[in-house]
Amino acid sequence: MELRLPSKKNQITAHYERRIDPNRASYDVLDWGTRESQLARFRVLLDVLMRSPSPGGVPTVLDVGCGLTDLCSFFEQCRFPVDYTGVDLTPGILTEARRRHPGRRLVQADVFDGGPFRGGQFDVTYCSGVFNLQLGNNDEFARRGLAALTRYARHRAVANFLHIRTREKYEHCHYFDPSILDAYAETLGRQVDLVEDYLANDFTIVIHPR
Repeated sequence: MELRLPSKKNQITAHYERRIDPNRASYDVLDWGTRESQLARFRVLLDVLMRSPSPGGVPTVLDVGCGLTDLCSFFEQCRFPVDYTGVDLTPGILTEARRRHPGRRLVQADVFDGGPFRGGQFDVTYCSGVFNLQLGNNDEFARRGLAALTRYARHRAVANFLHIRTREKYEHCHYFDPSILDAYAETLGRQVDLVEDYLANDFTIVIHPR
């Protein structure tokens, strides 16, 4: 996955930074279809967290591609405490996130290309929507991303993807075959859960690290 090439990173940065508007709803800035679909994806993660061990009481969560930190807001609204860290590649998005939500722990980094975190640093790692933008190398990008998410997670690595069964497809998006990603995820963890029942155009992979 040559995401480290400037052209790929610039493509991601340009796509999202041109959508930034202080008066624009956060889900729309991040190119989600609706707020409801965004929340549906978050609820899958919440279910995973409720079923995952957290010996310290409050789970540590790394939100990769955190955008405007809507996930953290979701947990607050659900009154589900987490020790949250958001990381994103796009400087303008993080600037807007800090403006909207001062005080949240945010890091600018490419965690799929090394990143500042150590192995097993977080109870759960999460990645929502990061693999949706058509880059021309999405399958390799997804494999590298799942490997990194699993490396940073103690208990669960969770990522969602657009489903190949989707009827209405957009040219700027990439759609995945869940069976292919599931097979790869099996090489990374001791157990893999595939969740496909929450949205017609989406699926989530949950990896239990070894």
